[in-house]
Amino acid sequence: MRRVIPLFLLFAGISILGSVLLPVGGHALEFFLFPSPELLDPTRVSAYPAPVVVTSLGTASDFTSASNWFNSTVSLPPAAVTPITFFTLSVPRLKMQNVPVQINGSDLKKNAIHYPGTSLPGDYGNTVIFGHSALPQFYRPGNPLTIFNPLIKAKIGDDIHISYDSVSYHYSVRSITEVKPSQIEVLAQNFSRHELTLITCTPLGTYWLRFVVRAELVK
Repeated sequence: MRRVIPLFLLFAGISILGSVLLPVGGHALEFFLFPSPELLDPTRVSAYPAPVVVTSLGTASDFTSASNWFNSTVSLPPAAVTPITFFTLSVPRLKMQNVPVQINGSDLKKNAIHYPGTSLPGDYGNTVIFGHSALPQFYRPGNPLTIFNPLIKAKIGDDIHISYDSVSYHYSVRSITEVKPSQIEVLAQNFSRHELTLITCTPLGTYWLRFVVRAELVK
């Protein structure tokens, strides 16, 4: 019996450690071997079989589908109709400068995207922006695959600047949360105020939770 208990504890420890390290290690290896992996494209519905990744629960998920980002079908207004295709995002304290954000975009491997159906900067409602992140050791400033890595260090009161259609908008961070993929309320539209929501995955290099920074328009 004295030998069984240590062996059982050792096996349990190895199993728990493996369940944590394998998803992270797999992501790191794929990032190293394929610098532009087909992993996250939360707004596109592909005509071809979508690539999948193994999550922390060991199940396959299609990260080209918006519903899998939040484990639900999100009902939003139609995508914005505008001749402008890009605006820029800056968070000075985090040294995120003029990050290109594509309006109604679909490919996070190229840039951050403005989530279709959410408000445009300066409008009443909630402007939602998704950005890719990866393991910290792979961070490269300006690389779309790691563009939102610094966001994890955001603090209440941080200034966020958006330049859209030759107008500059100044937001201030009001709340920082981590939510489960089922908590789709972060995409909700409140047309009584001007809000900005920045979203990436956390912990860095995984898809377990969503890191959400909510800000309000100052001027």
